[in-house]
This record gives sequence, C-alpha cells and structure tokens, in this order.
Amino acid sequence: MAVSPIAPVRWRDATLDHFSFDSNATFRQKFLVHDAHWRHNRSGPLLLYFGNEGAIEDFWNASGALFELAPPLNALVVALEHRYYGASMPFGAKSLDSAHTLRYLSVEQALADMAEFLARKSELLGCAPGGCRTVLFGGSYGGMLASWLRMTRPDALDGALAASAPLLSFEGE
Repeated sequence: MAVSPIAPVRWRDATLDHFSFDSNATFRQKFLVHDAHWRHNRSGPLLLYFGNEGAIEDFWNASGALFELAPPLNALVVALEHRYYGASMPFGAKSLDSAHTLRYLSVEQALADMAEFLARKSELLGCAPGGCRTVLFGGSYGGMLASWLRMTRPDALDGALAASAPLLSFEGE
C-alpha cells in the first residue's frame, strides 16, 4: 500500500451561499495537492477526493489507493476539505455557535462547493486545456457526495467511485 505523501496546503475562496442572489460572500476552503506524477504532463487525469466529516488530512492519510493509481496514470491527486470541517470554517471559531452560522452547512452547499471547484480547476490547479479528466472519490458520506454529484452534474466530471456509501439506506426507503 502506498504511503500518503505530505501535501502542500492550498486555499481557495469558496462561495458561502451558492443559492443566494444578494450575497457574494466567500470563505477560505482548504485543499491538498500531490502533483509528483503529474507536474510535467499537466494533462493527466485528476483523482479528486471529496472530503467529509473531518479535517482533510485525516482522509488524505487513509487514501493510499489514490497514491497507488497516480504513478501509472500520471495523475494529479487532490482532496477538497468539506465546509465546516477541519480548517474550512466559514465563520472561523464561531462557525458552530448558532443556527445563523450553521445555516450554510448542507449537502446541497457541499455539492455546489465541489461543482465550483471543478469549474475552476484550470485556474486552481493549472490543468492544460482539455486536460484533467476527473474521477471523484469518496468514502461513506464523502462517497455519497461523490455519487450524488455524478448523478446531478454528469457534465462536471468523468466518473465517481463511492466506497462504503449508504446511498439507499434512508428511513422509509
């Protein structure tokens, strides 16, 4: 099993409320990048991990399969931290203090964060024109997010792999 490399931390300005017409507020969202097998090519695939409930480093360190796939594919490995987890706190230390600050914590906002990230991947990652075919990965809740994004925005990515994602196990289903 591949050892997860130490990755430089990068940040992006993410839209706070993707569904508001009267606000352009943003927050800083963390992502990690491993480009050792991709940097000379810049047109290889993007293996993108959809972060879930925790700091992105916790998932990065448990994602050895991505680092095994990267060398033969000349792939770029990236992991986007989920809003309200780790260091991606929209309101800093007060992010979890009230219903007012927590109102932007939803599946829909998280999916929109990833769609926005994918729309800006050339700018954020330096993908060559037509490069960075994208496969989204996730486990458990992150796998659910990866699957839901693939189902709702098939134009945004080329595939998704969901591990241990309880997609259909909801009460009443």
